[in-house]
Amino acid sequence: MAVTPESQNDQTVTVEIGGMTCASCALSIEKALNHLPGVGRAEVNLALERADIRFDPATAPIPELVDTITQLGYTVRQDSITLMVPGMDEEPLRERAEQVAQRITGVVAARGNLATGTLTVDFLRGVVEIPEIIARLADAGITARVVGNDQMDARALEMAESRQRLVSAVILTVPIWLAMLHTMTGLGPRWLGEPWVLAVLATAVEWGPGFPFIKRAYLNLRHKNANMDVLVAVGTLAAWGLSLYDLKVHGPLYFDSSATVITLVLVGKYLESVAKGRTGQALTELLALRPASARRQTASGDWESVAVELIQVGDRVQLRAGDRVPVDGRVLEGHSAVDESMLTGEPWPVPKGPGDPVTAGTMNGSGTLVMEAQRVGRDTALAQIVRVVEMAQAHKAPVQRLADRIANVFVPTVMTIALLTFLGWGLATHDWRASALIAVAVLVVACPCALGLATPTAVMVGSGLAARQGILFRSAEALERASQVDIVAFDKTGTLTVGRPEVEEILTAPGVSAGELMAWAAAIEKASSHPLARAVLSYAEDHRLAVPEGESIYTEPGQGMVGYIGSQEILVGNLKLLTAYGVIPDETVIRKVDQRLKSGASAIWVAQDGQWRGVVVVADTLRPEARDTVKRLQRQGLDVALLTGDQKETAHSVAQRLGIHRVAAELLPEAKAETVREWQAAGHRVLMVGDGINDAPALATADVGVAIGTGTDVAIESADITLLGDDLSGVVRMLVIARKSLGKIRQNLFWAMIYNVLMIPLAAFGFLSPMVAGAAMAFSSVSVVSNSLLLRMARLPRTRQRPLAKPS
Repeated sequence: MAVTPESQNDQTVTVEIGGMTCASCALSIEKALNHLPGVGRAEVNLALERADIRFDPATAPIPELVDTITQLGYTVRQDSITLMVPGMDEEPLRERAEQVAQRITGVVAARGNLATGTLTVDFLRGVVEIPEIIARLADAGITARVVGNDQMDARALEMAESRQRLVSAVILTVPIWLAMLHTMTGLGPRWLGEPWVLAVLATAVEWGPGFPFIKRAYLNLRHKNANMDVLVAVGTLAAWGLSLYDLKVHGPLYFDSSATVITLVLVGKYLESVAKGRTGQALTELLALRPASARRQTASGDWESVAVELIQVGDRVQLRAGDRVPVDGRVLEGHSAVDESMLTGEPWPVPKGPGDPVTAGTMNGSGTLVMEAQRVGRDTALAQIVRVVEMAQAHKAPVQRLADRIANVFVPTVMTIALLTFLGWGLATHDWRASALIAVAVLVVACPCALGLATPTAVMVGSGLAARQGILFRSAEALERASQVDIVAFDKTGTLTVGRPEVEEILTAPGVSAGELMAWAAAIEKASSHPLARAVLSYAEDHRLAVPEGESIYTEPGQGMVGYIGSQEILVGNLKLLTAYGVIPDETVIRKVDQRLKSGASAIWVAQDGQWRGVVVVADTLRPEARDTVKRLQRQGLDVALLTGDQKETAHSVAQRLGIHRVAAELLPEAKAETVREWQAAGHRVLMVGDGINDAPALATADVGVAIGTGTDVAIESADITLLGDDLSGVVRMLVIARKSLGKIRQNLFWAMIYNVLMIPLAAFGFLSPMVAGAAMAFSSVSVVSNSLLLRMARLPRTRQRPLAKPS
């Protein structure tokens, strides 16, 4: 381990850095680190790709050092491990586990997940090792273990252990129930009624299936912490210990109470683990999208089937009909259509040909493709999606804070109430045995687990549902904030529009068809790389036009292209080109086109042998689903706004077609962010949707930033939520999921709190036996998780099919 204390406070770490290409890279990192308060010395070695840093952890914690390096554009090589922590379905233990882990030198971040009972630790490679992390957690009384790749996952392991403990408890408790039946009815063999039989069976339950409660209770109390294990252990030990004493003095026995409570609690824990496993089903389905094997080309040109883990960058991979794409890459050969619905939520297959990207987890259609691997393993988009969803599930929503504060004082408060109940009933009735049982019921009926599971289970189901729709929430806080917005602001270019010129309208002279006109234009525009030319060629390709061969093509600077098809002279360009060659178009058409030019469109005029033949109106067209998306948002009571750097005429034309009334145009990037701040100052909560670098400031400033997944990496990194596809209706689905998830969180918190408000007084006043209390406690956690699972049945707005090509 590369940690050596330099002085009483200072430590030295050696971190591995990626992305350095020259000495100036190393110097810039070194300079930035040495300027940080608390850093005594930082030396960066380019050849070894590492930095030796002496620092004071109190002043310059490791996460700050990592952030400083990554903000310069370099990477700090890290590893991540997920640990299973029994009992971590309660807020106090999660907080303490995170705090202990984050105090370990070399740990960058630690995230506990109450819904899965796991702790994910990100740590610097070579600075700290996994056994040390586990040992440091154990020193703090927190039992943790790694679930390896060759073992079942944390949820399945938890379920298996819960089932094993439950079966053991039932086998030992059923004879105790039969003994109770024998005592009441006389049925069954006489030995069932022997006190020593009950004592043996109850002791086996208490110190067998019930021992984990006792062990964790001891570890928590030793570290001045109290959780549900303390309540169960104290309650059942009290009933069991009192029964042992009464066995000696021939008093009444309560072995049935201690054994039954443990069994019922284990029933609840097993049902809870089953339900929690279902909350992560969407994430499990995402992970299952990656195939186990792939067909890789060998050096001799043959194809071999290998495990996906063996695919490396640069390998050629064959995709046959129906195959799932194993890694990210680009198509080299072949044509097909790829179903990307499981990643983007969009139902239509996407045509793929040479040069097109393909993503791991998507499914190839009927054609055969050969692709080149470009991103493998943890670098694939699918792996990154899973990591983002896992991080979102590990975060807490702000609405959980009240429950957290209650949970931190819950167990001490319950133990105080139980003590007062014991003393009150004992002093009033002088029946201390009965008073002890009532106090045990108070301890057992209380359930902080329900409070702890209220938020994470709903977030887990909601974010998993969103991921299947191609929507990535980066945190639970983003999910909550999204449900509270009242203004949805859209960028124009690339967000409401497709972001590239497309043929929008074709006007032709009498006797000329749209197909003929576009074939002539495409024949001449083949020689041009202008964006308007690409729009014409794309139209011709989409409509499979028979494009003739153009000859003797030349450019008239600033006006257009001139060429020949056979002996016919073809002009393709602006109105100036036609005027220069003495061609006069129809006046009515000119006026109509002028109106379109004022709204931001462009016109390509076409003439043949000195005669005007038509005009092609090209514009950055609206996305097919844009109008429907705006209407749906407005029907939800949201104010839809347009923020754009484009000219006012174009912006208002687009807004008018979409029914948007709040428009701000001709804005620089910072002006977009300033407009968002003005709306926030007026009391609005703003959701910003964008795709470009110029949207990044506004995305970061808004209460919620939503990036279109086809946009730039800068926009996606600045956003709280990412839509993996380019379908704007994902914004509507995202808001529906956010609102329904927050609704479930509030329902869960209400029922968890009202349960304790009602049940604890009932137990304290003697209306609940320990056994009934145990059953009630088991039910409370299961009900919260089951309520969250109802989110999976949420009805979401459908995506509308869009045409592959624009009609003429």
